[in-house]
Amino acid sequence: MLAPYRRIILQRWALRTGRRVFHAKRWVGRKEHLCCDFKRHFGNSSKGGEVKRPRGEEANGAEKPPRRIVSRNSNRNLSGPPPREDITQHVQSEYGICPSSVDVNIQRNGENDLFKLSKRWSAFFKCEKDLHDVINKYIKTNQMDYHLHAYLRGPPSEEAQGGGDVKGRPPKMEEQLRNILTYIMSLFYKHIEDYNVVSLLSERIVRLLNGGSSPSDAHEDAHAGASADATADGRATHEGSPRLDKATILTTLEVYNYVNAMNDELFDRLFSLLNECYVEAAPPGGPLTISEDEAVLTLKSLYKQKFKNHPIVDTIIRSLRDAPHLSPHLSVHALLYLALLSRMDNRSLCRVNSSLFCGDQVGPLGGGDPSAAAEGGIKEIKKHIKKHIEEHIEEHIGEHIEEGTTNPNAEEPPTRAENPTWENQLEQIKFRAPLSATDCIKLLYGYFLLGENHINWFVIHKLLLRLHEELKDEGKLLLLQKESKKALHMATIVRTYLRYKKRSLYDNLAKDVKRMLKQLQILHADDEHTRRKERKFVQKVSWHLTKLRIAHVKNGYKGGIPLDLLEKSRKLVWLCFSYHQYYVRTIDLTAETLLQMDLLKAMNYGIAKVHYYQFSRMKARRTRFEYIRMCRYYTLRDRRNYDDEFEGWSLPYINWYHRRNKNVHVSNYFYGYTPVSLMQY
Repeated sequence: MLAPYRRIILQRWALRTGRRVFHAKRWVGRKEHLCCDFKRHFGNSSKGGEVKRPRGEEANGAEKPPRRIVSRNSNRNLSGPPPREDITQHVQSEYGICPSSVDVNIQRNGENDLFKLSKRWSAFFKCEKDLHDVINKYIKTNQMDYHLHAYLRGPPSEEAQGGGDVKGRPPKMEEQLRNILTYIMSLFYKHIEDYNVVSLLSERIVRLLNGGSSPSDAHEDAHAGASADATADGRATHEGSPRLDKATILTTLEVYNYVNAMNDELFDRLFSLLNECYVEAAPPGGPLTISEDEAVLTLKSLYKQKFKNHPIVDTIIRSLRDAPHLSPHLSVHALLYLALLSRMDNRSLCRVNSSLFCGDQVGPLGGGDPSAAAEGGIKEIKKHIKKHIEEHIEEHIGEHIEEGTTNPNAEEPPTRAENPTWENQLEQIKFRAPLSATDCIKLLYGYFLLGENHINWFVIHKLLLRLHEELKDEGKLLLLQKESKKALHMATIVRTYLRYKKRSLYDNLAKDVKRMLKQLQILHADDEHTRRKERKFVQKVSWHLTKLRIAHVKNGYKGGIPLDLLEKSRKLVWLCFSYHQYYVRTIDLTAETLLQMDLLKAMNYGIAKVHYYQFSRMKARRTRFEYIRMCRYYTLRDRRNYDDEFEGWSLPYINWYHRRNKNVHVSNYFYGYTPVSLMQY
């Protein structure tokens, strides 16, 4: 249908690129009248029904060429990308995007790198809304636009795309998976944070891995495959499920690490497929080897997705033990991520530490008992501190003692051969390889996550001195702030741990070391204040506290620890534990959360815990008020908050619907629940 370009409203729509209203704008009758072609009608006709065509078309009898449509089930190989004029018409006809809103002059060299291709996608669309519309149309119609993908990919290169053929894989499954990952990364490069779209795209990937069925069926098949028949070596068989090559799986892990999105169902399947690749590649009865980059990437993905008990963790630990040599990069990250997953054992710790340090005074680093060596290390440091204070007092007392007299309380100094000094023991610890400032921070943070039983305090002191040497220049501090903001947060936690848990060790550090730690904390505090976002869970608990007339502050921050709710009148912190603070399919809090709670107790704060799996089941408002009141009472008055023997569920008998139904939930409904009547004091 044609409309004359005279009305003011039509002119305004045309100035806004004609989106959603016009299919095209063209001149009719020797360019005497500018008319607009509406998209919703079948043809270009006037009110009388006559078709309006240019005179050149009427003379030649030419018709408009049909629109090029590429089916998603088409298996043909595109010999080359479409021309620029064709792609502008395609984008305008399919998505209603004006040609001026896309950049057709971008460089296209046919690279297979997914991340460079995603940057090309984000640069091709000048407006964020256009890219969002393209992805939404794929989600709604489930039809991949291979025409647009072929243009942005450019001319095909000589290298093969995706990977080798895998038995049991549907045709073009890896190509569709790479296209979906391209959508996710293009949103990331365009600075669009829409986790609903990422979640829907993740469901598409699950359907691809399941062979096209629904995500719920894929979840059931994953559990059925986990309990399927296994070989004598413990290798699970997934004969009916499609397989992916290892390169595509690792690329998927890297993409989700960038986006920082969680999906339990998807990554359970991906980790299972990756674990099968590693186990099947290992010779029977021989060592299992995993490359350094792949092991670090897998451990980082396990930490991001909060997978603690997956079989691939045992596979990686086995590869660390079977490896003849561990590089410093792998050793540092293995210690950090296994500590974050609460999966570091004594044997793996000794294996990692022996590849980083050497010396006679390292204790568990050579393969001994970690707890005994840690206890001996802290005792030696305390003896050194006590000896330093006694010598300082004796110097002042000795000035008032006459010459020729002896001090009866003075002890004979020990010889160096029998009792080596603290400085000599510290000098005996040496690094096998040079460590950067970021590596030192990660090692310190990993040791504190493991606990005092696994800490050698001579090594801690040596790492602090090494960190000070690396960050003497202020320019390196600013460079660390730009490169790794997570390292600044770890350094802040390290300083808080030393100040509140090991004050004697912190006081005896050099002034330059303490000044350096304080500068790192200041740099992190400046970024943290603007980066934190409010959660709905915290807002709901805050609303209940406001109705109870309890003065509090939301989203507090102290010493690198986020405080969800902090009361003003009492030293009480409310921690709202969401799903990302638990390991997958468990109710175990993560190691980071437990460390932060330990530091809050060292600061003499009371901790009121609100778990999402408990708070979300209370539908009645009155029940939630009673829950919060009793939770606050038990935190302030009851000794179960401080005594580990009585720590656990603190509220007796929660009535979900209050008085509507006389339902009181049965005993042991929640994990670790013990009624008050059965508690033994």
